[in-house]
Amino acid sequence: MQENNQNQNQNPVQPVAQEQQPVQAAAPIVEQPQAYLAPAPEQQAGQQPEQEGYGPRQLSLFTLFAKTFLGLCGGAFGSLILLIIFLAAASILQPVLSPADATTDQVNPIFIVILMAMIFLTSLLSSMLAPWLLSYTEKLRYPRMVTAVYQIFILNLIIFAFTAPIYLSTSTSSLEFTAYAAGLQILMVCLSSALIMEILNDDKYPLLGVYTSVIGVLVATAVNLFLFQLFQNATVLLFAALPITWASIGFFQATLAMIYYWYYINWGNDFLASATSYGNEYAEVSEEEQQEEIEKALPEDSDGQDFFKS
Repeated sequence: MQENNQNQNQNPVQPVAQEQQPVQAAAPIVEQPQAYLAPAPEQQAGQQPEQEGYGPRQLSLFTLFAKTFLGLCGGAFGSLILLIIFLAAASILQPVLSPADATTDQVNPIFIVILMAMIFLTSLLSSMLAPWLLSYTEKLRYPRMVTAVYQIFILNLIIFAFTAPIYLSTSTSSLEFTAYAAGLQILMVCLSSALIMEILNDDKYPLLGVYTSVIGVLVATAVNLFLFQLFQNATVLLFAALPITWASIGFFQATLAMIYYWYYINWGNDFLASATSYGNEYAEVSEEEQQEEIEKALPEDSDGQDFFKS
């Protein structure tokens, strides 16, 4: 009996000793210094981003032709609406054909109202349709087109609210300035719609979208002015402005993206990525450092406490 009791008391002690051995052997593994290496040069300020998924996209020539053609179709739809309204009110909108030669006596009282509605509807519909068509060329890159279309609609209302007083004030003095206001409204709507489309749908390369949109609108403006100087006819410019502008935006969206991808592959510099930093940003300064700078800039007021003591 005593031998059995001794054996029972010794049995639970042996597993405990066996379980402690691997713990002591594994302790030196935790102390390896491999996790405390110096940061890579790419992580320092001013270097390229390391985030997964960065790198410009590769486009094909088919995408280039598709973007140009679909942009042209979106602008042509706006010109079609413009043509329908113009034919329906041709007798009233006759001064639009030669605004420089028209006088205020020849203008119908409801001319400016129809003109404002015509420019607003054509710019609104084309700015909503053209980005939607362009998004079908890269559906994975534009997942938020419904939100973009809503924002484009709101921005059209804001631009129209600012240009409406220009229409009303220039229609009684000079129709030439009214034509300039209409052209300015169309360019602003096209540019802002393209920027909304790019910024909302691309959080990694929004700068690339800004450059492509601005350059596309600038080139389209130069082409439209060249056509006006060539034909000396405002009617040609009236119906060609929207197709040329949206075709130019679609063309440069693909062309500049292809050029940037070629540059990135050959030189490896991803300077348009949103994660790329150039020097130390102001937001990286801690709040304590900012507070210390404020206290140094503003000396302590030691005389104010004795103001009422006299």
